[in-house]
Amino acid sequence: MRDEVFRARVEALGMKVRQRQVVQGVIPLAEHPEEEWRKDTIDVRRLAAEYPKHHSAAAFTLDFSCIPHPDLRALVKRYFRAKLGFWEAVSFNRMLNSMKPFLVAVGQTYPDMPSFAELTREMIEPLLMRPSWTDQQGRRWAISAHKRGLMLGALHTMFTYMQRHGWEGAPARPLIYDEDRPKPIKRRPRPLPQAVFEQLEAHAHLLPPYARHLMVILSVAGLRAEDAMHLAEECLDYDAAGDPRLLWYNHKMKRDGRPLPITTEVAEAIERQRELVKEIPDVFGKRYLFRTKRGLYRFARFCAHLNHVAQKGSIVGEGGQVYHFKPHQFRHMVGTAMINNGMGIADVMAYLDHMSPEMTLQYAEIDDNKLKQKFKALVRSRQAVGGAALKALKDQLEKGDESELDWVVANLRKLSLPWGQCLHHAKANKCPYGQNACFTKDHGPCHKLVTTPEHAPVIIATMEDLKKSKQIADEKGWEMYATDLADQIRGMELVLAEVHLPADQRSKNRGGTQ
Repeated sequence: MRDEVFRARVEALGMKVRQRQVVQGVIPLAEHPEEEWRKDTIDVRRLAAEYPKHHSAAAFTLDFSCIPHPDLRALVKRYFRAKLGFWEAVSFNRMLNSMKPFLVAVGQTYPDMPSFAELTREMIEPLLMRPSWTDQQGRRWAISAHKRGLMLGALHTMFTYMQRHGWEGAPARPLIYDEDRPKPIKRRPRPLPQAVFEQLEAHAHLLPPYARHLMVILSVAGLRAEDAMHLAEECLDYDAAGDPRLLWYNHKMKRDGRPLPITTEVAEAIERQRELVKEIPDVFGKRYLFRTKRGLYRFARFCAHLNHVAQKGSIVGEGGQVYHFKPHQFRHMVGTAMINNGMGIADVMAYLDHMSPEMTLQYAEIDDNKLKQKFKALVRSRQAVGGAALKALKDQLEKGDESELDWVVANLRKLSLPWGQCLHHAKANKCPYGQNACFTKDHGPCHKLVTTPEHAPVIIATMEDLKKSKQIADEKGWEMYATDLADQIRGMELVLAEVHLPADQRSKNRGGTQ
């Protein structure tokens, strides 16, 4: 409470009011780390030289008072201390919070236990399976499958570390096994729905300036919130053609991101934000674009501003409920829009500065309807070549039956091969031949293999490699291997010939009648 008079009146009623000390600027490193670790409540910022400035103090606070026995508490503290320099500053609080349901349960069930050495599997099984836990304030929290998985993972990592390094007090035997952990749920991409984004744009005038400018940057550049909130005041640059681009730092990968092309609207938002902060003291010495008098614009505050506008402006999602915003959805929205507009995975990966295409595919969700129409046009065109499976699919489409097409599109990524698409149905038994038989089954190319001119370069390159291998096999006298390679080469030549033949001259029924 900032109003001291109101605070005094509340306290006069016998109510406790927490005193909050607002610390401005960089938190000074502890002069005596040993003294910090003797405390039950520790601020990680006092022990780590680098930490993200857009989180509140709560994200860096470690409260070990949930462990009643002092010896056990010291043991857990020792583990966390060993991770300084290896974990990110925000990871300490998350790991402790993941372990808390178990640590609290151990303290309640075995209050006199001084270490983990006495723990047995029989002792911990009831504790691991509890559906909920109660914190020190008496609040009860449900333990979902996701939270249980995080708890088990954190405990397994800690126990293993202690055992590997021969700590006194470490568990005497393995306590947690892989089968204990719930099967991880594959999270679908979470792009901000276009209809919701349009509602937000219509109500953007209700957002405070900081939130409005940040929203504009995120919706175009697709940065992580941490990277956007730590943008430097001089982040706006121009290329040789005079077009604006964004200079930024990738905090997750610990490297400078490649300059991103941005719109004039984003450039104007940055210029307006510069005007807002030009008189604000630079408490961190980094000239942050979103700096405030107390430090940096907070992530939690940005979320609160977005969701306040959602309530005030009645911004609703597909179910008609008031929408709950999460800033990372802007990044998913940008990646999804790029792929749906025809940009290649490699280009999207470079723009979002991902380490691998697999990460990009997790962030971007292709519009199923657009993908369906694209594949439907390909099947009905004269570009795709294939056997009986492709012919059956064409015949269904001619009759207006798209049921099989829906399944193919839904599984298209799983069915993709470097040299085409396989129409082997998921409900059928697993293909007993594997990819090596794509060009040799049925005495030629498999009737379930669909190829287009786009696949020709890969087939040609693969075929050239096989020819070199066949030459070596012939020289060495490896007859069976040479024969197998010759069959694959012949199948590839047949596919390439079909691709370049006019549609009316292609094989009508490669691979049989089914």
